[in-house]
Amino acid sequence: MLDQITMDQIIRTFAKMEIPVKVIDRNPNAVLTDPEDVAIRSSPLLRDERPGLVRGKLCLRVHHPDVILCCERNLSGGREILILASAMLRQMQITRSHEKEESEPDVYKQILLGNVTGEDMDTICDMQHMNRYGERRVMIFHILQSEAKKTYDILKEIAPVESSDVLVDLDRHTVVMVRDCSGGDTLDDALQYARALQETVMGETARTMTVGIGNCVSDMIQLPESYREARRAIEVGRTFSPETYIYAYSQLLLERFLMELPENTAANYLHILFNQKTDKILNEEMLYTIETFFKKDLNLSDTARQLYIHRNTLVYRLDKLYRNTGLDLRKFDDAVTFKVFMELKKSRAKEMIEEDGST
Repeated sequence: MLDQITMDQIIRTFAKMEIPVKVIDRNPNAVLTDPEDVAIRSSPLLRDERPGLVRGKLCLRVHHPDVILCCERNLSGGREILILASAMLRQMQITRSHEKEESEPDVYKQILLGNVTGEDMDTICDMQHMNRYGERRVMIFHILQSEAKKTYDILKEIAPVESSDVLVDLDRHTVVMVRDCSGGDTLDDALQYARALQETVMGETARTMTVGIGNCVSDMIQLPESYREARRAIEVGRTFSPETYIYAYSQLLLERFLMELPENTAANYLHILFNQKTDKILNEEMLYTIETFFKKDLNLSDTARQLYIHRNTLVYRLDKLYRNTGLDLRKFDDAVTFKVFMELKKSRAKEMIEEDGST
């Protein structure tokens, strides 16, 4: 019996190669719309795998898969074409049987790594009975300290995975989840899931897990893009917020922009604020004060409580910064300006460390 998926694949392949051969399924339950095809299928003349004439057509029965191949009787080289098409069908069946043995995570791994082209995607989805279209996002889980146990084994034991989600074992430290978003799963849902799983990993293993979250895509051929976004999210997030451990690509717009600025442009602007004149005022204590002020949404009272200082002490520090830089962080525009410069400084500091380490 030949399933419809295989039949469709055969027809598409023959059409793509411009092989003038018609395929008739010999399964008696298969619905045939052409009465001539029904007559050919039931003909007792086609018993051996040799071309023969049936109802004015040159036909050849193929046992694996069980189909009949037909072409016009006056087609030049018709017999040879039917024999060649028969050999192609057998090879397609062999290939299909091997591909079925490949697990779903293995297939997704090849897709994520960009090893599947758009032309092959339909065939693979048919063979694996996967829906090519539907909202999905990629999440990357990375546990660096998992020496004794693979990250995949850790998450396989403790991660709540829906039947429509797929865990892919990428390497010893890294697991990728292809998460189904078709049920209305939002970025907030993905972040909540990541936080809960991170807490579970910490509680069960005392290990820290880093998570990168890509955007949702609607076609499986776009999964490599979501995968690259999740990787980039971790790379950028570690630079700007190393203490956070969970990073969503769509939430790092400013940070990605700053990291992509040309080096000369970034250096010229950084020198405006961070220079020999401001080195003394922009010391470690002042920068920590500013960071806390931003985290508390420019609220003086909350910031002072967080820093365990008097409110007037905080005001004094901000006034001192204003006198030396011309930026009053109590004003939104000035706060945004300083924030951008401070984040830019972080991105360049990491690049300098990496350059020093490579020399």
